Amino acid sequence: MNRWRALRVTMIVLGLLFMAVMQIDGNSSGNLGACKQFAYSTEEEFVTRGPEPPDGNPIVSDGDLLGRYGAICMRNHELLQAWDVVNDLGLDAADVLDVERGFVAFSTELDDPHGRFGAGDLLITNGAVIPNAALLTLFQVDRDLGLDAVHFIGNDGKITAFALEAAQHPPSFWLDGGLVSFLARYDIDIWFSVEGTELGAATVRILDGSLLSARTGTVVVGQVALLPSAVPAGIPHRGVDFGLDAVTTTRRGDRFPMRFSTELLYRKEPSFNDGDILRFGDGIDIRHSDLVAPFEPSARFLGVDALYMRIEPPAFPLFLPWVVRLFSGVVGGGQ
Repeated sequence: MNRWRALRVTMIVLGLLFMAVMQIDGNSSGNLGACKQFAYSTEEEFVTRGPEPPDGNPIVSDGDLLGRYGAICMRNHELLQAWDVVNDLGLDAADVLDVERGFVAFSTELDDPHGRFGAGDLLITNGAVIPNAALLTLFQVDRDLGLDAVHFIGNDGKITAFALEAAQHPPSFWLDGGLVSFLARYDIDIWFSVEGTELGAATVRILDGSLLSARTGTVVVGQVALLPSAVPAGIPHRGVDFGLDAVTTTRRGDRFPMRFSTELLYRKEPSFNDGDILRFGDGIDIRHSDLVAPFEPSARFLGVDALYMRIEPPAFPLFLPWVVRLFSGVVGGGQ
């Protein structure tokens, strides 16, 4: 009898240890598999009249991670499970790093009520916290500018290895060059956009519509390249910064397949709103109405705050699509 009692206690202990490991690794990932290829969040909370969510709750938060066809991949409290946060803190940026392990990199719209992270910090579902100041190290900015978009660049295995190690260090570890050093060590990068502007940055001027590199401290791409030439995008020469609310591309960092959303809409041609998914330099890829239609929301517009797409590197030269469009225009103009 004592032997069976001891075996039972051992099995319980092993079960508890397994559950703890699952939580540490970020594997309590809800329905994350539904976001393996595509994920986003909205700016507004709404009630879905589409497919019933797995948990039976029809209220979709602006902090939930959503799939392409009406799926709710992770509730906000699941994203924040490593911190035992029950409040909905919103979802401002997201990148699905490893579906099997449940790793999602993200930022919130609100600060942690217990002060462990801020709305501008980069979080990973396994408990890693990378301060906003660490992302801005090479830009020599000494204040939090928020975090609107995030996308990891590099080999998938190295990104996962970075995420695993990141959870082992406190937020302060990443300051004073710690993050830059580790990005170089793993040969990866973090591309991101901020909510604020810093015209007095020591290296380059920071605008909320620019895509920035944490590893090199440079502007990866600006508004002029992101939006079509007919749109007056770009400060100071063209007049308007439309912001960069979300961005995604290949892990290789190809520009042409890049998809993104803006903070401002444009009513003239080529028109778009801040809930549309846009193509790099070429207008709308997915209209907002088509994106949210599977949820059958009552409201017409819900916005887009975060975006992830699993985009494979193109097999053809990156300049080829531009040549095809140019050739098509010449042929069309001669008819």
